[in-house]
Amino acid sequence: MPDLFDTNQVRDDAGHWDALADRVAANAARESNEGGFEWFARSRAGWVAASLLLAAALAFIELPAEDPSATGFSAEWAQAVAPADDVGRAITSHDGPPAIGALLLGGQDRVSR
Repeated sequence: MPDLFDTNQVRDDAGHWDALADRVAANAARESNEGGFEWFARSRAGWVAASLLLAAALAFIELPAEDPSATGFSAEWAQAVAPADDVGRAITSHDGPPAIGALLLGGQDRVSR
């Protein structure tokens, strides 16, 4: 029965390791001269990612601008991130800056514009 950890067939001479080191160094030097775009263009994953990004961009462009569900969705988000306190509502509810009284009195002193 052969020994499972027998390393007699592994080449362990200096010439073998020098040749391996030369191949690794040559490959590293060749790949270091490439820029990111060359790597991206050569990579299969890069092409898949670019295709998915292009498809998503085209789908986003084709969405109608006045989609009622999109406006409902944005209204839901606006309501979800709206401030819950009186000072926050006073700051975000007007086009201009709120009156000092609105900030200090919690929205009781509103100035209409």
